[in-house]
Amino acid sequence: MLPYTALKLKEKKRNNIKDFLNIAGPMGVTHFLMLSKTATAPYLRVARTPQGPTLTFKIQEYSLAVDVAQSQIVLSGFGTGEQHLKLTTIMFQNIFPAIDVNTVKLSSCQRIVLLNYNKETKLIDFRHYSIRLQPVPDLRKFAEPSSS
Repeated sequence: MLPYTALKLKEKKRNNIKDFLNIAGPMGVTHFLMLSKTATAPYLRVARTPQGPTLTFKIQEYSLAVDVAQSQIVLSGFGTGEQHLKLTTIMFQNIFPAIDVNTVKLSSCQRIVLLNYNKETKLIDFRHYSIRLQPVPDLRKFAEPSSS
């Protein structure tokens, strides 16, 4: 998730999580997003370095995406005041850059991340959207004048 990614990080099969934690500070890495799968379900673990906290989410459904070039975040439904939701809100706000909807240049938004908490199901929808700006022709100049 550029530009907040350690691009020079070289991964080897023998690396373990301690190896990545040891180099996180010098490389400016503040968060890890780790995917894992057990016999029962896939999981997303979000960890703040160096001292935590770590949040673990069971993944209900997912779809694959390629190369998230630039991300922004929108949080919805997290204002309930429950302690675990406050922690989740702070954790995700610190991963992604904040946007000011009044001053943001739309051309700089290529991806938007939406986290929506559903109070009834107690599930979080984590979605990302690709945004492309394209000029739209003014269709009014192509419309024929109406004859009355």
